[in-house]
Amino acid sequence: MTILEAIVLGILQGITEFLPVSSSGHLVLMQHFLGIKESQIFFDVMLHFGTLGAVIIVYYQLLGALVRTGFSTLFQADLYRHPQLTISSTPHLRMLWYLLLGSIPTGLIAMLFKNSLEAIFDKPMVVAAMLIVTGLILQLSRLGHRRLQAETPLQAWHSSLIGIVQGLAIIPGISRSGSTISISLLLGLSPQAAAQYSFLLSIPAILGAVILKLKDVREITTAPIVIVAGTLTSFIVGYIALRFLLAILNRGKFSIFSYYCFALGIIAAMSIWLGA
Repeated sequence: MTILEAIVLGILQGITEFLPVSSSGHLVLMQHFLGIKESQIFFDVMLHFGTLGAVIIVYYQLLGALVRTGFSTLFQADLYRHPQLTISSTPHLRMLWYLLLGSIPTGLIAMLFKNSLEAIFDKPMVVAAMLIVTGLILQLSRLGHRRLQAETPLQAWHSSLIGIVQGLAIIPGISRSGSTISISLLLGLSPQAAAQYSFLLSIPAILGAVILKLKDVREITTAPIVIVAGTLTSFIVGYIALRFLLAILNRGKFSIFSYYCFALGIIAAMSIWLGA
C-alpha cells in the first residue's frame, strides 16, 4: 500500500466513521476495487483509532468530568455500601454505569463471533447487501424523530439494547453510528442524547478492538509511515465529519443518508456481480 492510498483510505474512514454509512463497509469495497489483496485488518483498526481521537476532542469536557467523577467515586465507601444509590446520585455516575452496561454485550459479541465477522471482510458482495440493510435502519430513525415530543431519559435497559445493536454493527456494511443513533431515537432519546451516548459508547468498543488486534499481530507488513499517514488523515477528517453529523442530526435530517447507502449498496453489488 502506498502513502497516497493510505491517505485516501484515511479520508474515507474519517468521513464514513461518523456519517452513518459504514466505515468498515467502505474500506472493504475500496480495497476490493483498488485491488489490495493482502490483509489490512491492522491498518483498518489504526484508522478507527484515528477517528477515536476525533471523538475524544469533541467530547473532551464531558469525558474529563466522567473520568474525574469515576476515579473519585472509587475511593468512596458509599459506593460499596450502597452501590445503587451512589450510582444514581449524579448524572456522570449514571452515564458511566450506562456505558458499562452498553459495552458488555458489544464485547461479548465481538469475542464470540470474532473469526466469523472478520471473514466477511473478504466478501464484498455481503458488504454491499449490508449497506442496503443500513439504509433500511436509517429509515427507521424517521419514526423516532416523528414521535419525539418529550425527551425520554436514557435508562439501563436502553443501554443494554444499544450495546447489542453496536455489537451487531461490527459486521462490515452495517453502520455503527447509524444503528445506535437510530435505535436511540426510536427509544425516545433526543438527537443530542442519542449522538452523545452513541459516540461515548464507541470509545471502549474501539479501544477493545485495538487491544484484540494488537494481541494477534505477529507481523505488520504495512510501512509505519503509511500507517501514520492514514491514521492522521482519519483523525482530521473524522473531526470535521463528526461536527457535520451533529449539525445534520439536530435538524432532523439523519435519514437522508439512507439513500446514499441504498445507491452504494446496489451499485457495488452490480459492479461485483458483473466483474465476477
